[in-house]
Amino acid sequence: MQTVTNLFITNLALSDILLCVFAVPLTPMYTFLGRWVFGRILCHLMPYAQGTSVYISTLTLTSIAIDRFFVIIYPFHPRMKLTTCIFIIIFIWVFSLVVTCPYGLFMGIQITNNKTYCEESWPSDKSRKIFGVFTTVLQFLIPFLVIAICYTCVSIRLNDRARSKPGAKNTRREEADRDRKKRTNRMLISMVAIFGTSWLPLNLINIFNDFYAQMTEWNYYYVSFFLAHSMAMASTCYNPFLYAWLNENFRKEFKQVLPFFESTGGVRNSYHSGRMPTNKADKICNGNETIQETLLASSFNRGPSIKQRILEGNSNGKKDGVEVENILLEDKTISSTFHTKTENMSLQLISEESQIVEPKEAKTQI
Repeated sequence: MQTVTNLFITNLALSDILLCVFAVPLTPMYTFLGRWVFGRILCHLMPYAQGTSVYISTLTLTSIAIDRFFVIIYPFHPRMKLTTCIFIIIFIWVFSLVVTCPYGLFMGIQITNNKTYCEESWPSDKSRKIFGVFTTVLQFLIPFLVIAICYTCVSIRLNDRARSKPGAKNTRREEADRDRKKRTNRMLISMVAIFGTSWLPLNLINIFNDFYAQMTEWNYYYVSFFLAHSMAMASTCYNPFLYAWLNENFRKEFKQVLPFFESTGGVRNSYHSGRMPTNKADKICNGNETIQETLLASSFNRGPSIKQRILEGNSNGKKDGVEVENILLEDKTISSTFHTKTENMSLQLISEESQIVEPKEAKTQI
């Protein structure tokens, strides 16, 4: 489980848990009750914890998008190291804790008409507006643009590779590869759309509230705020499915960590269903199989079809042979993408012919 993607997913889970503890139960209760009943300490702590967890969540989602961008766009560059990933996570936490300090400092108990409220108490109205714009830009606009650009580039690159893939058309493997890329593109679009629709309404309400104080007198203000807040908090429900459960490698390794799933047949079912376990190349490539690709730049020489024989001795001292016909492709450099799941066999070829270049694929004839 100790991969770059899984570390980011774990950090995302921690921020979502923090958001669920301090935001999901308290804010709706405060909205419906119409007064603050949780004391002075929580009046300072709750907004600070909410702002910190939201920053951690959005910056982690941005880091995941950037990591996937470099893995797909620059597949031959070295992958981010675990130490670098841990350093980024620590920076995200420290930055989030520092930049949200005003949420904890400029909050206070106010009593109006014998009712207690937990409201912002800024030194000046100008500073409140500046901080509101700064928060919206840094917490929503920049992460949204970065995520959208990264996933758009990844989707375009995957489509280009699918169209330029060499070999015979309409094969079962190529059809499965195209279907996988379509699912990947749909998932990437869903990630961008869900992030935007979840956080845009709440940020708009906060901006309007900062610049138009009379907005709180609107009859539907609290209903609108509650709906926008619910949409934003619902992202804590979407993230585990989009970034964790749809990651097949994460699911397999999670089942190995929890023996309960294996005892119920969760892991063994993958073998009985004809699906091969994830090999080493699958795990170290991207940590997320939905957009995972192994890229090989291969050069093939044009040549005739040759037959090689694998000789194996049996118990009678005789030799049985299995003919393997190798088809050599035209002389060209190919950047190919492939992902083998159901057919994963390794053959050691013993040839008496002259030295040849490794073929693209082998067809077995018995």
